[in-house]
Amino acid sequence: MRLRKYDGQCVRITDIDGNVFEGICAHNSADYDEHEFGNYEESLQILSFIFYKSGIEKIESLEKVDGPYGCFSEPFGKLEEMIVEDGADSIDDAVIDGEEEHVIRILRCIEKYIDDAEDDKLKDRAGIAEVMRKLAADTEYEDEEIRQKAAKLAELIGSRNDENGDEIKECYGNEED
Repeated sequence: MRLRKYDGQCVRITDIDGNVFEGICAHNSADYDEHEFGNYEESLQILSFIFYKSGIEKIESLEKVDGPYGCFSEPFGKLEEMIVEDGADSIDDAVIDGEEEHVIRILRCIEKYIDDAEDDKLKDRAGIAEVMRKLAADTEYEDEEIRQKAAKLAELIGSRNDENGDEIKECYGNEED
């Protein structure tokens, strides 16, 4: 399997355990991986996830797919779920360095967790809300949808309801009353 041909492409990777990941990948040479990660084996990298050649069962190019989510089969996938469930630092790393398509998928995942009352999967709510506020203010993203969705999520994450259904506003930092 020649990994280099997938550099810069949207791909679906099935690992040897049967897990499926989709994303825009970069090819890493064995020399690069040894220097950066201490493993002399070529790989494909999607965001901060490294897929070594020996751990890949199958790769499919999704470059010619043009569905409702672009080259992706779903609004978000396992990769985005793992990032969101890992918490604010992982989300921050992914949105800083990620392709806009990945950022949108991460925002969809966060939104789905909130909509499905699975926000208990959101570790460090205050940290995630802060990442969303930072993203909403980031003018480097050309896609206005990203900033708008991030602002909406910051507001939703920063508030929640108590057992009586009353809204609880959480305070972050030193705010005046």
